[in-house]
Amino acid sequence: MKPFLEVEKNRQAYHQDASRNTVHRTSLLAPKIAGAATCISFLNHFLIKRGYTEVMCKLTCIDMAGRAIQSSSIEIKEPRVYAINLDEFFGNAPGTSQYLIEFYSHRNLFIPFPAVMVNHIGTDFTNVVHSYNRVLNDIFENDAVNKHQVSEASIDVCVNERYDTFFNFTAGPFKPAGQIEVSVCRGDSSRTANVPVDIERLASQNFHLSDIFPGSVIEPGSVLKILQPKQDLFYGRLLSGMVDRKTGAFSANHSYYDSSDTREYFDNDHSQRIYPYFSGFLNRVTMYPVMSPGAVAVHIRLHGDGKSTDSPSQWLRSPSSDPVSFDVDTLVSEARLETCNAFEVMAVAKNGEKIPTRVMHQLSYGMRNSQSMLLSSIAVGLQNQQAFVPSYKTGFTWGQMLNLPGYASRMGLCFSDSTGAADQVDVTFYDESGEISQTSALLAPRESLVFNPTRLGGKAGDFVWFIAKSKRPDLAAQCFHAHAISHNASGEHSF
Repeated sequence: MKPFLEVEKNRQAYHQDASRNTVHRTSLLAPKIAGAATCISFLNHFLIKRGYTEVMCKLTCIDMAGRAIQSSSIEIKEPRVYAINLDEFFGNAPGTSQYLIEFYSHRNLFIPFPAVMVNHIGTDFTNVVHSYNRVLNDIFENDAVNKHQVSEASIDVCVNERYDTFFNFTAGPFKPAGQIEVSVCRGDSSRTANVPVDIERLASQNFHLSDIFPGSVIEPGSVLKILQPKQDLFYGRLLSGMVDRKTGAFSANHSYYDSSDTREYFDNDHSQRIYPYFSGFLNRVTMYPVMSPGAVAVHIRLHGDGKSTDSPSQWLRSPSSDPVSFDVDTLVSEARLETCNAFEVMAVAKNGEKIPTRVMHQLSYGMRNSQSMLLSSIAVGLQNQQAFVPSYKTGFTWGQMLNLPGYASRMGLCFSDSTGAADQVDVTFYDESGEISQTSALLAPRESLVFNPTRLGGKAGDFVWFIAKSKRPDLAAQCFHAHAISHNASGEHSF
């Protein structure tokens, strides 16, 4: 883990001199998971955002022994969405463990993580997650990224007769040694197990809590922490979430740092962030106790009917075994709001103390009265006024919306800050054919703009990407989709 304030210092240095510590290779790994097709999609933001015309994407299919089955390269030069079914691309090569995706350019790519979505598509589910693990570029990046080793957390948990919880562990460029430490707790109950790791380099393996803690029922709201073995030249998050035991459908997102042993704080006592409220769908927030040690009072501020309404506060204490959660739909109903399309998560440190830098939480969206527990679980964090924002920065955000038949899909745009003036937002939509439509609207700081890909006009592709621009720098989007029959859902935030 790289400390947040150190990340901020590096960002400031970058904006002072764009030739410092340039990046010319970005990468990610996408695991092959039984019962699902492995697809990636990305918008050629290299061209659209930066004007780069010479970018190469190298795809490598890797077997369980960590050997390359085949590699192939694609020129990324058109202003469109690139959607690649990796299984079909490599002829459904037997013995495939995962895929390595790399982008190269002689120009500065700035971010070592590429803006790519990994889509695992099953019969009644499509799981989406942005790039979350990668082979590092050099030993100097290894020195910075792997300086502090912490557990992974921010994982929704349930183990019962119908559902299980799993995580996908990925090996880096060397065969990992050691074991995985898994702990789960709720209230006064806790259990820990050490799981041996025996996979080759660049391979991946699924682990299930039902196997690690046999015979146990693990209730939703339990706090799961996973400590991976240290791996050099590798940045490894976990793909983790819940799976339907009968059908194999799953909803998983990337894990996030457990900072409960890391003391890092802003020089103020509050953080907050606004999110879209999707009327007619399920809207929830869960906050696990994985921030730096301390206590914060958390509440939801609803924006609707021309006013703002606050929920009662809950105390989130870290470290502890007690998360807090908010059913935003119930809060809207209790407030008797006729219209609500945005809500704000607000946290204030106890007794004026400093607030932790990373106050993470899960956004859950899905079908109202969902018959499935496989909801989207989008890992996001609160914003703080101390975070570095260049004076010249404007809003530019982009991401993927699923447009497969049989799914309800939505994208919501918000400004992260509830203060300031309204601003015009310009949105352009793309698919594999290129640009398909444009729209503009005025967005107020306590509202959201919600889009449905089926209403874009014409026949859009399966993966629709958008670019949204504004003069305000705090523009962001949340996307989710749910299968119309199974109600299995997934989602992700924008880049």
